[in-house]
Amino acid sequence: MGRHKRGQSLVEFALLLPLFVLLIIGIFDLGRVFFSYIAITNAAREGARVITFWPGDTTEADVVAAVHDEIGSSPMVSEDKISKISIECDNDYDDVPEEIALANCPPEEPVRVTVTYNFELILDILLNQTLTFNRSVEMMMP
Repeated sequence: MGRHKRGQSLVEFALLLPLFVLLIIGIFDLGRVFFSYIAITNAAREGARVITFWPGDTTEADVVAAVHDEIGSSPMVSEDKISKISIECDNDYDDVPEEIALANCPPEEPVRVTVTYNFELILDILLNQTLTFNRSVEMMMP
């Protein structure tokens, strides 16, 4: 009788083990998602901060460098997965395509930096989908 119970427990364990492993990997992935979400927000904030500290002298390259530096300082987040960094200013949120337009952002108006990041899950093997984060931060021009 004792041998059959041990065999039954082994079969139940073998059936439930893949579900437990998926659950643990899913929890780990969820933690990575939250960490990345916060890191992307911090990077966008750093880009907006650079504009507001040096409003007339800031170039688009300065903003991009600040975003990349902030992302590079975060573990588990890669600079290579940033797909777009956009800068918008004025209340109409006009996209700033040129360096001259960035210098002409009106004072005492908001400036918005948006970072788009492509996040790959560990469970990508099963889901086959990339998450795209768009994080925007607004700050007022001095």
